[in-house]
Amino acid sequence: MPKIHVIDVPEFAGLINSARAQDGVSVTAAQCGYFTISSDSELRFDRKECGFKPALWYSCLSGGLDGEIVEYGRDILRIVDRKKRPQIAGDRH
Repeated sequence: MPKIHVIDVPEFAGLINSARAQDGVSVTAAQCGYFTISSDSELRFDRKECGFKPALWYSCLSGGLDGEIVEYGRDILRIVDRKKRPQIAGDRH
């Protein structure tokens, strides 16, 4: 189960709101200053839907994560469970 730990500050509210709007994604209440976003499948976020400028986008994982980043570009972030990682041609994992 991929998880993102998000610091409970107003700047990251767009990520929390985006997660809450997605089917199959859970957001735990803030504990010890962090929200936890999790899913039984892939976590996927769009920077523009979160309302983030690039600098904030690239710092949204500063609270930590459990899983593997399979895409983290200018506009899309995708995290999967390490056990369910998609195979990529030429991958040695």
